[in-house]
Amino acid sequence: MMSTQTTAATEPQFDLSNPQHLAMRKLMADVYSNHANALLCGVEKSAIAYRGMGQGLERVALYVIADPVLVSLSASLNFAMFYMEELYRARAEA
Repeated sequence: MMSTQTTAATEPQFDLSNPQHLAMRKLMADVYSNHANALLCGVEKSAIAYRGMGQGLERVALYVIADPVLVSLSASLNFAMFYMEELYRARAEA
């Protein structure tokens, strides 16, 4: 059986020499930190709004910038925020 281990070299990464990647990286970091802070403060509606902003960034990466690396990175961000909300809800119900 072959190993399907993923290494950092095969994962999409920001190209820090690309101004669009730098700008998107900052926006994604802002959205992620605001989302996490909203959950920490117990304001789920705000967290959902920030996840919506992340979805908007994914659409910009796909339809405006047309950069598959940014699409992949922003999709990963959105999955992470979705699962953070799921964990928040599970913890709130416990």
